[in-house]
Amino acid sequence: MGRGYVLTSSNSVELGRKKKTISSGLMIGPNVIKLVTLAIIAVLAVVYLSQSTSGAGRSVKIRDIENEKGELMLEKERLETEQTRLKALKEIDNGIEKQVMEPVSSVKHMEENNSLAKNN
Repeated sequence: MGRGYVLTSSNSVELGRKKKTISSGLMIGPNVIKLVTLAIIAVLAVVYLSQSTSGAGRSVKIRDIENEKGELMLEKERLETEQTRLKALKEIDNGIEKQVMEPVSSVKHMEENNSLAKNN
């Protein structure tokens, strides 16, 4: 069983010539370990910052919504008070007998009749 293709570090592909194959082993040195460690720390820092920022953003939204809720509750109370006041005024208007307006000439005649009746 032979290999189908061999990767070499030389540029020649002539038959019968010795070729040096590229090793398939992975060598990790101290610089690579430092680089990988820094990359992991950077990724973790970015994840932490994004989570803390989103949490702060949510708390700001929650505070704004609670402030708006408080303002709406105050407005509701004010409108309920106004509604009660208007109902009371309507009940007062319904309770009072409305006087029918009379022409001015009949009012003068009534005043004269009242004054004559008092004199007699």
